[in-house]
Amino acid sequence: MAKPKLLEITLAEIADPHAPARSAEGFGDLEDLAASIRAVGVIEPLVVAKRELGYEVVAGHRRLIASRMAQLVKVPCVVHDTFRDAEEAVMLHENIHREDLSPVDEARFFARLLDQCGGNTERVAELVRERRDRVESRLALLGGDADVLQALERGAVSIGVAQELNQYEHPPTRRAHLDLAIRGGASVGMVREWRKEANHFHHLQQTRVEPAAPAAVNEPLPEPVNPYVCYFCGSAEHVEAMEMVYIHKPCKGLLRQALGDRFRE
Repeated sequence: MAKPKLLEITLAEIADPHAPARSAEGFGDLEDLAASIRAVGVIEPLVVAKRELGYEVVAGHRRLIASRMAQLVKVPCVVHDTFRDAEEAVMLHENIHREDLSPVDEARFFARLLDQCGGNTERVAELVRERRDRVESRLALLGGDADVLQALERGAVSIGVAQELNQYEHPPTRRAHLDLAIRGGASVGMVREWRKEANHFHHLQQTRVEPAAPAAVNEPLPEPVNPYVCYFCGSAEHVEAMEMVYIHKPCKGLLRQALGDRFRE
């Protein structure tokens, strides 16, 4: 599909569609639209295809008729080389802007287009008339955590929460916080703070600190601090089964007294 051009074309050069979906009568009263066009012009361009002589409207028939009523000379048009290219572009635009199209549906739709466009996300963005970063953010969902994608698809989390979860660097923590977000209805802001804290602790674990003085021969290195430790039993196993718990500082002191030796900072 050749790249379309945005041109201003005289109305005399634009023909009605050869097989219109509705007759001119089916559009109802066009006076209000014609009055608006007289005042501000045609805001959304018509989609037209080249013919041997002139052009044929593919999308925007109603605007074309109202523009004639408003006695305009030229109108803005997105011009495609062939009728097939124009119809395909309109179909893509209508599919991607359907109200019931979920973020996951969009992502899969973009992925199919990406394959057809040889991996060119810029071309996909042009076809669907969206920003490139939006296309890339949807595609990234497919490359993220499968559990997060499934939760997003069934509506258990929002797209913003899913995008934050996919930025976790420690998969078990991501899965634990995904479960917490689903059951607690966490906001994007909450998950963003969880993610920052979790990634910070993960970096601390991964960073090796060189000792200030040479260690003694055969002296074992200290064990890394694991921040993912159960508050009650002190175990660091089964992180995915842990939950985030909030507790007042005075209550924490009382709990420490009650647990005695079992308490762990």
